[in-house]
Amino acid sequence: MVRFIKKNRALSICFCFTFTFCIFFILKLNSKEEVNYAYNWLNFLFQLSIGFIINFIFFITQIYIPQYRNDREANRCIGVRIDGIVNHMGELLSQLGTIYMGEYDEDKATSEYWLDVLRQININDRVGVLKVERLYSTSPNEESYFTVKEWIISRVEFVESDADKLMRYYAPYINANLMKTIERILQSQIHQNLARSMLKLPPGISFSDINVDIFLNSYYALMRDLKKMSAQYKK
Repeated sequence: MVRFIKKNRALSICFCFTFTFCIFFILKLNSKEEVNYAYNWLNFLFQLSIGFIINFIFFITQIYIPQYRNDREANRCIGVRIDGIVNHMGELLSQLGTIYMGEYDEDKATSEYWLDVLRQININDRVGVLKVERLYSTSPNEESYFTVKEWIISRVEFVESDADKLMRYYAPYINANLMKTIERILQSQIHQNLARSMLKLPPGISFSDINVDIFLNSYYALMRDLKKMSAQYKK
């Protein structure tokens, strides 16, 4: 009810006024006071008020409540999709931080931290996640794990898949800020350059001489921004 009043302040005020007037008019009719010349006007306003109240109740029960339930369910689904995107982005970053810096703390990662990670990246190194497809014919060994190259590409693909579903199914319920953030993620250097072209270059590619990180830190910032937005769709 509080949510409704905040979003429909004028309508709520009109309802309170008309409801109060109807109560006043009914009590006035039941009093022994002589009906004066203003009765016809008051009765006319009473009929208008009754009509407004009926339509108000109809709006609440047949339009607002169903729409509210629909919006709430849509927001829940949006929250799930956002969490999926955040998780995939976090998985990409956490594995790189862990193998190259020994540890990863999302709340403490800095631009210097990500620059150090980037300089150490070797696309043939192995992350700490098993690739299921390699377990069918052999027992787990070093070759069973994702390479850095495979891991980055796989997480990027998952992010893009979830983002596509989010925009395709829930676009009418998404605010401009979320839409802008999703677009910035899809247009980020990791998606547009690292995963699509640079990782497909010969295995000898090196980032050791890079002085400016245009990949990881900005991606990390976008992930944090998106994580904050997730809470808006879980209220």
